[in-house]
Amino acid sequence: METLHTVLNRGCSIWDRERVSEDEFRGRLGHVRRGMKERDVDLLLVYGDSRRFGQLAFVSHFMPKNRGALAVIPRQGEPALVVQEPSRNNPFSKTLTWIDEVRSVGQFAQGLGDALKARELKPKRVGLVSVQEQLNIREWNGLAKLLDSAELCDLSDFLASLRLVKSPAEQNLLKETNRILEQALARFEKEARVGQKEYEVMALVEREARCQGVEDFRFLIARSSEPEVGLRPAAPFPIRKGEALLVAVAASYQRYWAELGRTFCLGSPSQELVRSYNLAKGLFRKLVDSIKVGSSDTAKWLLEIPSPAVKMCLESYGLGNGVGLELDEAPFLGREGAGKIQPGMVLTLRVCLAGKECGSALISQPFLVQHDGLQPLATPVEELVLVES
Repeated sequence: METLHTVLNRGCSIWDRERVSEDEFRGRLGHVRRGMKERDVDLLLVYGDSRRFGQLAFVSHFMPKNRGALAVIPRQGEPALVVQEPSRNNPFSKTLTWIDEVRSVGQFAQGLGDALKARELKPKRVGLVSVQEQLNIREWNGLAKLLDSAELCDLSDFLASLRLVKSPAEQNLLKETNRILEQALARFEKEARVGQKEYEVMALVEREARCQGVEDFRFLIARSSEPEVGLRPAAPFPIRKGEALLVAVAASYQRYWAELGRTFCLGSPSQELVRSYNLAKGLFRKLVDSIKVGSSDTAKWLLEIPSPAVKMCLESYGLGNGVGLELDEAPFLGREGAGKIQPGMVLTLRVCLAGKECGSALISQPFLVQHDGLQPLATPVEELVLVES
């Protein structure tokens, strides 16, 4: 669910220790260090910025408000967090992470050098996570010069593998994020009226979510009156009677993302709209039935779809993916090499039809993978939502 991203993360910024404790992060640190030992790595650097911070948040719980931060994890001893920010922000930054040592610097090389000096550490093999991919070239050159005597290796895939299966604490956070999104969509159903502009309703929906403590919020909409456009940000266009409104919302709460998507109709739906929605509902049930523990091919049933337009639409919007510290985590359903479905994964399953040849309908819901099947993490709503106009 890619949308425009603000320079500054302006949502709620706290660490709720009752929902995710320091013990959770100590446990993750243990898993990380076992992996470091297996790979003969004596220092791990994990980077994140205000746009993508999933890897960083996994080890630190820190969410950059702007710019970025670098977690410094030695194989032994306490980790450090280097944040690119003015020193006046340091007291606030320390409230967002379980890591005691938070260094506020202008350049990452300076903060990393000081952290290594304090530990008398001269690493021989350094693991990198999201460092080269996300760091700007100037900062990267500074780090590379500082570590010129060390062997560098990319451990992004290793850390991502630790995030596939969610702990009980993570599952509870995802349930809470979904609960907030359900209330946001309930607000949409309550407030949407014929003649109202899209962005007016969106503002009320976002306010509902923000008031419950979300850190970021996304909203996309599509309309059956413009099938050639598809999902897009809200615009100053009035809502019309009898048309389908495809609404997708996403939010992060305590760093954990969730996505929900539903189809609304103001007034009585046309027969064409009912047909397209029933098609989407049938496809969604096939998608749910295809998710089996141990399976890596969740899209065989796509071959049975006779309509090329429907098949292309499903593939364009994606059948779903893992969700957690990022909106688009592995496994990516329907793609080659998506990986095996494992118990404890949290998946967003999605069927979106938007086009002249395939109609207009959206169903997007979250599920927890269990040994005996999928457990919904939000109240299942597969029916077209009718709104009094």
